Amino acid sequence: MAAVAFVLYALTAARDIVVGDTPDFVAAALTLGVAHAPGYPLLTMIGHALSWLPIGPAPFRVNLVAVLSDAAAVGVICLTMTRLTTNRLAAGAAALLVATVPLVWRWSLEAEAFPLNNLIASVVIYALVRWEEAPARTAWLVAGAFAAGLALSNHMTIVLLGPAILLVVWRQRAVLFARPIVIAFCLAAVVAGLLPYLYIPWAASSHPLLDTGGVSSLRSLMALVTRADYGSSQLVAEAANAGGTFGSRLAALFASFTIPEGLLIVLGAIAAWRARRAYLAFVAVAFAVAGPAFMAYANLDLSQPYGLWVLQRFFLLSHVILAPLVALGVALAIDSAGARLAAGSRAATLGIGAAVVAAAVASVATHYRALDQSSNHVARTYAEDILNSLAPRAILLGSGDDVVFTVTYLQAVEHVRMDVTPVWTSAFRGPAWYRAALRARDPELVLAPEGADPSAFSVKAIADANRSRPIAFIGPALDDSVNGSYIGLPHGLVTKLEPVTEPVYLDELARDNEQLLAKYRAPAAASIKPGTFETGVLRRYAIPALVVGVQLERAGNTAAARSWYERAVAIDPSFADAANALGRIRH
Repeated sequence: MAAVAFVLYALTAARDIVVGDTPDFVAAALTLGVAHAPGYPLLTMIGHALSWLPIGPAPFRVNLVAVLSDAAAVGVICLTMTRLTTNRLAAGAAALLVATVPLVWRWSLEAEAFPLNNLIASVVIYALVRWEEAPARTAWLVAGAFAAGLALSNHMTIVLLGPAILLVVWRQRAVLFARPIVIAFCLAAVVAGLLPYLYIPWAASSHPLLDTGGVSSLRSLMALVTRADYGSSQLVAEAANAGGTFGSRLAALFASFTIPEGLLIVLGAIAAWRARRAYLAFVAVAFAVAGPAFMAYANLDLSQPYGLWVLQRFFLLSHVILAPLVALGVALAIDSAGARLAAGSRAATLGIGAAVVAAAVASVATHYRALDQSSNHVARTYAEDILNSLAPRAILLGSGDDVVFTVTYLQAVEHVRMDVTPVWTSAFRGPAWYRAALRARDPELVLAPEGADPSAFSVKAIADANRSRPIAFIGPALDDSVNGSYIGLPHGLVTKLEPVTEPVYLDELARDNEQLLAKYRAPAAASIKPGTFETGVLRRYAIPALVVGVQLERAGNTAAARSWYERAVAIDPSFADAANALGRIRH
C-alpha cells in the first residue's frame, strides 16, 4: 500500500516550487538555511539529504519529502489497521481508500511540514497500539516517545495527541509505577527527538541568505521555536484574516472527509465499541482535541480569500487519527455481509474489498487532473516576471507568501537578480533581526534614521532615504505615508514609486505596461488551483490592465480603455472589477 501511494504521489508531485510555504522550505533545504518559524529543522535536513538524489530538478527532490512521508504514513496506518482487524484485505483496501482521499493526496505533492507530521503521528499511534497489546514490552512506549519528540522538531500540532497519549499511559500506570526507569527512558527519548533543533543555531552561524530569526542565542532560538513574532497563542496573527465562526470551521473539517471514508469511520466506531473500547476512547479523545477543539482555537475566517486552503492542512491530523477506524469499518461490513450471504465470508470479503478499492480508483480518476502538480510552474514564472519588471538595484517592497517566498527562493537558490533588495513590509517594522539581516545584505539600504522607533518606520522614510535607487512595491498601497509626496505608477506586476514632481504621460504609461504584459507568462485561468494563492497570482497579472484602462477612461479615451479591460478579463475571467468596468463602457 505504501508503494502504491508512492507511485501515485510521485507521478503527480510538483517538479518545481509552488505557491505557499513550499518555496521557503525548498530554499532552506537546498541552501541549509533556516525556514520561517518555528524553523522546521527536521524537514530541512531530510530535504537537504534528498536533494542529493540524482533525479529530476532540485525542487522535485525536496518535494519528495512529502511524497515519501505520506506514502510511508499510508504503510504505517496499514500496519495499525492490520493489528486492529487481523484482516489483511480489509486493512489494505482501507489504506488505499485513505491514500486517495483528495485532502491527503493534495498535501502529499509539495515540500510541506504536514506530510512529515502525518508520518510521525501514525508512528506514534502504531507504537501505542503495539504497547497496549503487551504493556510489559515497554520498548514500544519508548519508541513512541522518541517519535513524539521528533514530531515536535517538525510541527507543534503533534501536542494535540497529548491528552489521548496520557489516557493510554494512565491506563497502564501500574506497569510504569512498577518500573520507574521506563518513565526516565521515555523522557530521555523525547529530548533525543528534539535534537534536530540544534541544526538551527548551526545553520544560522554561517549567515545564509535565508536566515529566519537570526538565531544567535538560546533566547532567540526559543523566540523562533515559539513563533514569538507571529503570536504564539494564535493561529493567525493578521487581524484581516482572523475571525469567522467555530461552526464554519467545524463544518469544513467534516466536509474534508469523503462519503465512503466517513461511512466506514462510523462503522469502525461501532466495531470498536463492540470489541476495542480502550482503543475507541483513545481515538475519541485524540479526534476531539485535534478536530473540534483545534477548530475552536483556530481564529481563521474562512470567508476570507484562501482561508479554507490555509486551514485545511490542519485537518490532516484528524484523518490520520481516524484512519484505522476505516479498516474496522471494512471488517465489520465484511462480517455483516458474510453472515447474510449464502456464499459465505469469502464472497463478502471479495465483494466489500472490491467496492472499497473501486471507491479509491474512482477518487483517483475523478481528482487526478485537478490535483496533479507535475507541470505547475506558476510560482516560478510569477517570481521571475516580478524580478524582470524591476530596474537595476531596485528596492522591492512587498508582503504575502506568494511574493516573499517565491522571490526569496530565486535569489537564495538560483541567485537571480541579486541586485534587487526585497524589503518584506510585514517584517521590517517588527523584529530587529530582520532589519539587521537587511543591513548585512545591502549596506547601502537605509531603512530609517539610526535609533528611530521601528513602529515609526514607513514607506516614505525608505523612499526619502534611498532617493538614488528605484523603488517599487507589489500589491496594494503599503501605508498612507507617501500621500502628497510620492505617486504609485503601474509598471506591470509592480508599482513604481515616483515623486509627485515627476510628470506622468498616459501614453508612456500605456506603452510601458503593454511591453511588460507582452513579455509576461501569465498562467492560463484553467490551470489555476481554485482557492489557493494561485488565484491571487492570476489576479496580480490582470490588475495592471485594469489600472491602465481606468486611467484611459478618465482621460476620455474609452476605445483604448475597453481594450485594456478586455485584456484584464481575458487574463482573469473571474475579475469582477474588470468585468464591471467593461460592462460600464459597453453601455
